[in-house]
Amino acid sequence: MQRINRGKAEAVFHTGFTGGLRSGQGAPADPNRKVTIKPFEEQGVSHYCAEDWHVILLGLGIGEGTVGVTVTSVGEAKKLFAPTVMTFVLDGQPFEATRLPVKPLLNKEPGKWFVLVEGRVVGPDELAAGSHTLSVTVENDPDPEFAETYTLSRQFFIDAAGTGVCT
Repeated sequence: MQRINRGKAEAVFHTGFTGGLRSGQGAPADPNRKVTIKPFEEQGVSHYCAEDWHVILLGLGIGEGTVGVTVTSVGEAKKLFAPTVMTFVLDGQPFEATRLPVKPLLNKEPGKWFVLVEGRVVGPDELAAGSHTLSVTVENDPDPEFAETYTLSRQFFIDAAGTGVCT
C-alpha cells in the first residue's frame, strides 16, 4: 500500500476544497478520507495510519443559497468570515492551526460558494498510535443556520504500523 506523503497532505490542505471535492476535478482530493481529519466523523471513517501524513482541518462554507445571506464575491465572503475564530484542541491541548485565504468553493451545486479553511499538516511523528480527541470551537460563523458559537468534537484512532488501516 502506498503511504500518504507530506506533498500529498500539503496539496489536499491547500486545494482539497477549492480544487475540487472529488477525485478527478483537477486538484488532489481525498475521496477515501485517509488524509483529512476533521472535527466530525465522515462516512464512518475513524481510523488513520501512523505511517501517513495527515491534515487536521475544518472548512466553513457560505454562498448563494445560505439562508439570510447573499454572497456573490470573494470580497463579500472575506468580510463575512473576518470575525470568525476557530480554536482547535487536540487531546486537551491547544493545537496550532493556519488560516488559509477565503477562496471560491468548486462544487456541482448551483450558485457561488466560498470557503474558509483552517488547520495544518501533521507528520507521522505528531500523532502517536492510539485514541485521540479533536475539537474545534467556532465563534462568529457567518452562516445564520449555526449558533454564533459552537463546538464540533470527535474521537479518532491512529493505527500502528502493520495493524488496522496500516496493513
